This record gives sequence, structure tokens and C-alpha cells, in this order.
Amino acid sequence: MIRTTKNDPVTALFAMFIALACALMLASCGSGGGGSGPAVAKSSMVVGKLAAPKSAQVALAASTEPVTVSVLSDPSITTTVGTDGSFTLRGLPAGSFTLVFMQAATEIGRLTFDEVAPNQQITITVQVVSNELVLVDEDRRGIGDAGVELEGPVQNVIVLDPAADSRFVIQGREVIARPGVTAIRQGETRKTVNDVTVGKQVHVKGTTVPDSTDVLAFEIILQDSASSGAGSNDDAQITICHVPPGNPSHKITITVGASAWPAHQAHGDTKGPCPG
Repeated sequence: MIRTTKNDPVTALFAMFIALACALMLASCGSGGGGSGPAVAKSSMVVGKLAAPKSAQVALAASTEPVTVSVLSDPSITTTVGTDGSFTLRGLPAGSFTLVFMQAATEIGRLTFDEVAPNQQITITVQVVSNELVLVDEDRRGIGDAGVELEGPVQNVIVLDPAADSRFVIQGREVIARPGVTAIRQGETRKTVNDVTVGKQVHVKGTTVPDSTDVLAFEIILQDSASSGAGSNDDAQITICHVPPGNPSHKITITVGASAWPAHQAHGDTKGPCPG
């Protein structure tokens, strides 16, 4: 979910952040998802890029007030954006958290992350469009040596339970799909564990469960039988009509990556350009 506030100086502010690269280190304090199953290491990371729209590139920010980023549920977790646009936050909660971007007393926008698992890296691209903070792309995978990517047909379905852990065999390894942790999609369409069937070609991004070879999946991408390569179906761009949460009259047409579409679809966005 993305919430925004309108403010004319905001567009100018983000002109100097045309190529912002930001990193947030998370030290989560929960299990990161529902269902039973082995625990995993409790640390996660968000890496982001925040870019201003082309129309904002003609001017520099007029205000000298710094931009801060904090966690809505715990404002003590906060940092100031550097002159190069980078920032780091540590100690963010697992499960769900909201980042609030502020300039002095003016809220620029919010980004809410759900289904945050431990030992997870979330890479995002965000753009400011008509003073609206918009998610453009999102990728989730494991961190460092714990990060795993598997691709191939589903060899076996061990357990299928939409309400708890489901388990599949892919490339000879047991893959766990956990409610609240594992996102399943095919292109820009959300899917469920019921769609992960024997013989289905999939691409899995996740993390190794400590003391085992099992993989806790952050994302399972269903592919066509002919699909191959780690980036298959990941780079597709789609045009959507974005309806800002809390401001439905301010619809805007944007282009996002297929991985970002489920989040937009969840709050009412539609495919194709906005009418008119």
C-alpha cells in the first residue's frame, strides 16, 4: 500500500533524487509469517531506488529542510536522507511495516511492506509522479549465502495447505510456501499454492532454512513450459491506471514491472491507461 500527501514543493524536492539508491538494514523481531515450520535467521534488508519524474528534473529543491524516513509503528526508528539520496534503517519489524517520508512537518508519502520474512532482501524502485509516491518495481530474495534461487518443474507436492505450510520438491530440494511470506504469481497475475502443480515450470526465490537444505520461498513465479533463465517473466512492463489510496479522484497512468502489479491490484488499480 502506498499513501501520499499532496504538496507542490515535493516535486522540486525530489528533482535532486533522480538516481536515489537507498539501503535499509532490518533486524526483525518475529517469525515473519504464519504457519508452523522451522525458524530462520532473523535479519532482513530493503534496497531501494527513488526517482523523480522527468518533469521534475528542470529544477533543484528550493527547500533546505532534510528529508527523513521513519517507521510508522515506531517513530524512534528514523534516519535522515543523505545528500546523495541514500539512507539506512535498522531494527525494522518482520511481518509488516510502513515507512513514512517527511520534509520538516510535511509528509511526502508512505510505503507499506507486507509479507516481510526474516533473512529477506527486498529490492524496490519507487517514483514520484504528480506528487504521488508510486511503487514501480519490487524483487524479493534471500540475503548473501542464505539466498537461493531454483528453477525447474515441480517434481512432487508433499503437502498442500493454503492455511499453513505447503511443501514442494523442486530441483531435488524441499520448498516451503508459507502464508504471509510466500508470494505466488504468473506474470502480473496472483496465484495460490493450488496452482503449483506437478510438472509446472517455476522460478523460486527464497532462503535456506538453517540446519537443513529446505528453502523458505519468498516468491514462486509460475512460468510457461518453455520459459527459462532467472529473469523469465520478471522484466515485463505493464501500463496501469493507478488509483492513489484515499484519493480516488486523482487517477494517474503509470508503467510498472510485473512484480509490482499484485500490490497495485490489491488496492484497486486497473490494467491499461486511465480513461480520458
